[in-house]
Amino acid sequence: AVVSTQSTGMIRRSASPPSAPDDLHDCGREGSRVLQLERDQETTDQMLATAMDKMRKILDCVGHCCDAQAKPLAAVICYLVNDFFPKEQMINTFVSEFLSPRQQNRHLISLVLFDLFQSIIQSGNFSEICEWVLLVLRNFVQLKPLEYSLWSTSVLLLCASKNRNLSRFLPFVVSKVDKIDVDMFVLICRDFTESLSDEEKSMFLEMFQIGADAHSKDSPSNSFVTVIDLLNKP
Repeated sequence: AVVSTQSTGMIRRSASPPSAPDDLHDCGREGSRVLQLERDQETTDQMLATAMDKMRKILDCVGHCCDAQAKPLAAVICYLVNDFFPKEQMINTFVSEFLSPRQQNRHLISLVLFDLFQSIIQSGNFSEICEWVLLVLRNFVQLKPLEYSLWSTSVLLLCASKNRNLSRFLPFVVSKVDKIDVDMFVLICRDFTESLSDEEKSMFLEMFQIGADAHSKDSPSNSFVTVIDLLNKP
């Protein structure tokens, strides 16, 4: 800027205003980027919440419709939601639905659970399935009565099996609600534990001991005890 000084006849040039430092501009750009990320995350969360609400409505239909209406939904629901939700959220949702006392079509939910577990196994994440099975196993082994607990545990372990020859028996096992054969139960348990580390196997036995204790009053020598004795043999 130019300033005229009349008393001296001189022309004095004033200092230019300081320019904003580069780091100030960088901070502004970073702040805008963070705000945009927050908006994007908020939009994503809203979309996931909406999708989860729709999935729960489909599960509700599967749980209360007749077989003719529920089967088509159960056959595709895993594939519909596989790209929308984290694996952990899907496993938690479907396992909870399987265990829900209000679930009337548990045999169909078991097929959904099988599709989900197998898709995760085929992507090379069998260790994650083992962790989840061991995490929820306590809930299955304590179900009452004993026959229902054995059936539910068999379904869970078959869904998580890497043995395709054995997992083909899932529809047969599912059809035997409360009537699981002891030899079949032992076979399923042995197959699953063969893929476990020593630490995981110890946790598996710990969960089965909880199951054995939970049913000891009605059946002291129940199938959980049989499996424990078998797996503890050298």
